[in-house]
Amino acid sequence: MAIVWAFYLSNQFLIWGVIYWAQKNLTRQKTNPTYDLTKYNLVVIAIMVFFIFLHLIQTQIWFDGLAQDTPILSSMGSVIILLSMVIILMNPIRGVFLGRKASKPYTAIVTDFFRHNHMYIFSWALIYTFWFHPMASYPQLLSGFFYMFLLFTQMSLAYTRVHLDVRWIVTLESWVAIHALIVAFFNTQYFGSVDIWPMFFTGFAFMFVFTYMYALHIKKSTRIIITALYFAFLIWLYIPKPYGLGRDPSFLYRLEFLWIPIILYGLSLLFAGVVYLWYKRKDQIISS
Repeated sequence: MAIVWAFYLSNQFLIWGVIYWAQKNLTRQKTNPTYDLTKYNLVVIAIMVFFIFLHLIQTQIWFDGLAQDTPILSSMGSVIILLSMVIILMNPIRGVFLGRKASKPYTAIVTDFFRHNHMYIFSWALIYTFWFHPMASYPQLLSGFFYMFLLFTQMSLAYTRVHLDVRWIVTLESWVAIHALIVAFFNTQYFGSVDIWPMFFTGFAFMFVFTYMYALHIKKSTRIIITALYFAFLIWLYIPKPYGLGRDPSFLYRLEFLWIPIILYGLSLLFAGVVYLWYKRKDQIISS
């Protein structure tokens, strides 16, 4: 476990160091991103490729990741934190709910704070989760590592136009629904846990229907159709067999499809609110 922690911390601090260097030196690319790769992109790609293969080798020899020493909620929570902060970053483009932009505490200065600092937080969430799991061939892990590699690509392409492409960002946000579906389904099959894939899938699908897709330039009629299909799927889940899935209606009564959105919107509001109050308090101290 000392070796695993040493690998993780080396990976983490190297990336943080490169991020710090880039923020000090790549001022032109910040304001005028292109499709060309910067020194930051090449260095981060090289670091991540090296540590991906190192983690693969480590798994074959020792297998265990950080999960031996840390709770599973820390891995899940890091990704939830990432997704909730993306809501803040994307507010100026698509709003928070149904395309409507939120005001306080989602102010311009709050958004700028997260835009400047999110790379440190997001890289921690990704690299910690990467080293949390062994690189084994279970379907849940394969799905997770595929999603992780997509997110590593996004991290590696900062300061390029691809990094800012809303279609790509929405794809990354939405892919978590597929990953969560696979994890919940196979955990039920292998370990006999409670069948909770509908909660994860409908929860993350809710985020796409009511928030994510408003970043895309699609017709209002198309959005209405997508929303109708979402509610039709919800109804199908709880209709008794053979016409529906026949899921226990008690889950519907407990509003399971809202649990994920409540967490994501709630954390987004919490993070934005804390930064907003911090700036407000700072201004009061300066003015006094």
